[in-house]
Amino acid sequence: MWHSLENIRGLVGVPALWRMWLGDSFGVFNYAFLRTKSTRADSYPCPRECGCAHEIVEHTNGSLVAVCCCDPSNCDDIKLTANDVVMWELNTSRLGRAICKAFDCDARVTDLHLPLTWQIGAKFSNAVPVILTIQNERDDFRNVIAELVARWRQPFILFAPTSRFVDAVCTELLDKAGAGFFDLETNLVLTASGGLQTRKSGGELFQAFAPDAGKPIPETVAAQLFATIEKLDADERLKNPSVLQVFRLYCGRDLTAQAVADKCGCVKATVLNRLKKIHLATGKHPKELRAYSPFFKKVEDAITDSRAEYIHRKTLVHDIKESDDESE
Repeated sequence: MWHSLENIRGLVGVPALWRMWLGDSFGVFNYAFLRTKSTRADSYPCPRECGCAHEIVEHTNGSLVAVCCCDPSNCDDIKLTANDVVMWELNTSRLGRAICKAFDCDARVTDLHLPLTWQIGAKFSNAVPVILTIQNERDDFRNVIAELVARWRQPFILFAPTSRFVDAVCTELLDKAGAGFFDLETNLVLTASGGLQTRKSGGELFQAFAPDAGKPIPETVAAQLFATIEKLDADERLKNPSVLQVFRLYCGRDLTAQAVADKCGCVKATVLNRLKKIHLATGKHPKELRAYSPFFKKVEDAITDSRAEYIHRKTLVHDIKESDDESE
């Protein structure tokens, strides 16, 4: 699916061209990310996939045919309908917003005046730019990276449909700027409903770009934060959902506030209330805490194991005492 974006020139073409590249994903992708243009196509892809394009001719009776332009002609004329020659293009704004939603970035669609390249959002409280570029050639891809590095002179997150154009030169340029490259192909899945689902949360994937990424994040810091949430949860004694439950789902599993509300069976306002308490108690925005999610899991597992071991030891001592009593 993602390869189609790097093979359709200008991200615009007739329905047959999109169907050819998208295959089984065409229906869902079309619904989610394509839109029609007012202009009509003047050429049509050859059904034999020989690489040539058939010229679209309109007869005096209004009928449309695609005529082979090869010399000599190798294909029969193709009868077309008005819908066959409508031009469809990628809705880049909608795709950008969907990517930002999936990775929990702030959507900010901005034309960077570079070929097929846009800033689609920003990540974390330090507003790291999130950029999407869709190129058809390796040289164009490399030129865009060089221009971005020269222009931004700061870390940024770069997305492209696939990683097939990334070479040693591109990697060197990105490293010098402290930028990171991520391809959509291995990090996102198109769902049956037309949404995008991440394989790894944005907080985990972009952890190196977090405001405190330059500092070590020892597990003791995560343990202190987790302990603060546990204490807050015990002191508040709120109705469901608890502060700890919201913390686990929103910060640990990277769910949206609405998704947490749906999972907990409450209104979104209740979740926002719990998040506000987390912010006040920790001094960090809950979105920033998502960067610690891998550590929270380790801390929680360690706490669970420790408590389980304690209970086991206590039970074992109790059993020994009972055994001693029986021997007497």
